[in-house]
Amino acid sequence: MNSQSAAVAGAGTAIVDLLVRVDDEFLAQELPDGRGNTTWVDAARLDELIRHLQERGFRPEKAPGGSTGNLLCGLSELGCSTRFLGWLGLDDDGVYYRDTFAEAGGGIHSFKYHPTKHTGRCLSLVSPDADRSMVTDIGASAEMRADEILPSDLDGAGLLHTEGYLCGLNDRTFLPHLFERAKNAGIPVSFDLASYGIVRKYRAELREYLDNYVDVVFANELEAAEFAGTDDPESMLGTLARLCPVAAVKLGALGSLVRMDGRTVRIPPEPANPVDATGAGDLWQAGFLFGRLHHAGPEVCGHIGSILGAAAVSHFGARLPEDSWHNLRERIRTMV
Repeated sequence: MNSQSAAVAGAGTAIVDLLVRVDDEFLAQELPDGRGNTTWVDAARLDELIRHLQERGFRPEKAPGGSTGNLLCGLSELGCSTRFLGWLGLDDDGVYYRDTFAEAGGGIHSFKYHPTKHTGRCLSLVSPDADRSMVTDIGASAEMRADEILPSDLDGAGLLHTEGYLCGLNDRTFLPHLFERAKNAGIPVSFDLASYGIVRKYRAELREYLDNYVDVVFANELEAAEFAGTDDPESMLGTLARLCPVAAVKLGALGSLVRMDGRTVRIPPEPANPVDATGAGDLWQAGFLFGRLHHAGPEVCGHIGSILGAAAVSHFGARLPEDSWHNLRERIRTMV
């Protein structure tokens, strides 16, 4: 395995996950229109849902989360140097998030702290079929500001990864400013479309970003269908690939499709016993980027992605235990 001296910088919503297994009745009652998607709420509504869960006997488990954070932790566990440009609150959840990110090997000097907003939280409701519905209050992350990005946040970075969730920040200049900073520094960009709700709301902005700044774009089937206006996976991929040099559409149990190096490759799924889909797509992307950072071809990049995605979906929560990582590192070492 080649060592990588350049860091992967990630900009995203720093979120503490509250993971809980629920039944279909609870989902139908509390999320009649939002199952399988991300629903944005304020702190009061999230607290209300947590109270309803506890009244029904459900007990959420706390874990570090957020799409970019999950991806960066995956890369850190594989030996990459990473740093997180994200906003935390001055609260216990902020300390928890910072410390767990550091324990995974990530750099914490690019975290910013909001004096009054609490750290973001996501209630991840896992249904009996292992699907997950997310109810999110991004808290301090909503206050990410372009004028607080420091030169050191991107210095030495060999890749910038970010996410569609940042389209909805209070400072709408944050993403374009970040992209311009990366472009001027010659830093390639990977981008996660985030959710089909984000794509539906910000399609025009996303198209502009992909066309002008993004080198690698990731989407799941629902996001790609919403963006491309078709349910045909190859057509979805083609729409994304016309905007970005590298495009990947994750198809869950059907594997994935990748357009890279002028070729379209179908990546088979890795066998898994589904427990919880939380973070599976994020770790798939981490595996893909790890392969790309090591100059692997699309088949190998996609295969590493499938290995990590399968490991994530076979485990409750987005962060894998250390004994799992030991075995994964041994397997992946032989592939790059």
